[in-house]
Amino acid sequence: MAKVCVTGAAGFIGGHLAEALLREGHEVAGMDDFSSGKRETAALLAKHAKFTLIEASIADAEAVRRAVEGAIQVFHLAAIPSVPLSVAEPQRTTAVNVGGTVNVLEAARAARVRRVVLACSCAAYGDGPEQPKHENLMPRPMSPYAAQKVACELFAQTYTRAYGFPCVALRFFNVYGPRQDPKSEYAAAIPRFATRLLAGQRPIVYGDG
Repeated sequence: MAKVCVTGAAGFIGGHLAEALLREGHEVAGMDDFSSGKRETAALLAKHAKFTLIEASIADAEAVRRAVEGAIQVFHLAAIPSVPLSVAEPQRTTAVNVGGTVNVLEAARAARVRRVVLACSCAAYGDGPEQPKHENLMPRPMSPYAAQKVACELFAQTYTRAYGFPCVALRFFNVYGPRQDPKSEYAAAIPRFATRLLAGQRPIVYGDG
């Protein structure tokens, strides 16, 4: 099986994805700086002979190049996934989230990968009243993090048009499942609700939910 690169491989989604790819027989180059990823997840992946860890930030263009080199496909899941932190530190989070995504796209272009799949966010929609949400709605980012994710989508679209390799952006909503830490500052609503319900407590809903 061919080599695949997963950025954010020690994260919640990235860890499950890397594990599934390894089960299918792929060689996986996982990249993570452990700013939010878990070393326990990396240790689990390291049990597979075909897993290689590159411990570095996506802001490090040379490290990204090494991770992507030889891969046929890239799953870009690494980011600083915090709205409050993006509000407090817009320059630093933009440098990582947007600049790091450009590093991934550049490395993928140089390596002539077949496809890049990148994680984006439902935060792109903002508080617009339209239901259900769909891809053709105009983005209405309401935080630096949301704007960063929209910018990443636009860069991916531009690279597809300018350089001809396919990029697919996935706008995640509330992703949940095993190994998710409900106490994490990055935890979504569903694991927090489930944790309170299992403890016999009512979920805390802000506003109209």
